[in-house]
Amino acid sequence: MNFICQLYDGDRQEGKRINLDAKYLRGKSEGDTLNNGRFVPKSTTMILVDGENSGEIFTAPIDGYQGSTFKLLNISNEMNVEYVKMIIRNYQKRLRDNKVGSAIPHLNKKMFKAIEVPVPPIKEQARIVEKVSKLFSHIDDMAECL
Repeated sequence: MNFICQLYDGDRQEGKRINLDAKYLRGKSEGDTLNNGRFVPKSTTMILVDGENSGEIFTAPIDGYQGSTFKLLNISNEMNVEYVKMIIRNYQKRLRDNKVGSAIPHLNKKMFKAIEVPVPPIKEQARIVEKVSKLFSHIDDMAECL
């Protein structure tokens, strides 16, 4: 993972924008407006690095400011973003179960960076994402029938 995805913070900016915190991104809050913060462009992939759900990933639905418990993911242009997100989601439980720190648990960044990611050609990555998405869609359809 270390070679295909880096954790970083957005650049400091001024101006009114929504705080992209976990409550807002989960749809449980209208969002607080801040006058300055670390800018996150719409569609940026973010990872929760502090708290109980460390390792959970989100995509910014709008331009806003980075929530204090997040890092942004800089995913290599050589990789399919959805493929990388799929790999991270696959490791999410392990990341959550292996947090570091006692008072406020944090993402184990060493473990995150050490995730081994198979790197097939980019067209194959897209095919894998499409196939997995279809399979999960069928599972969701079957669950609704029960």
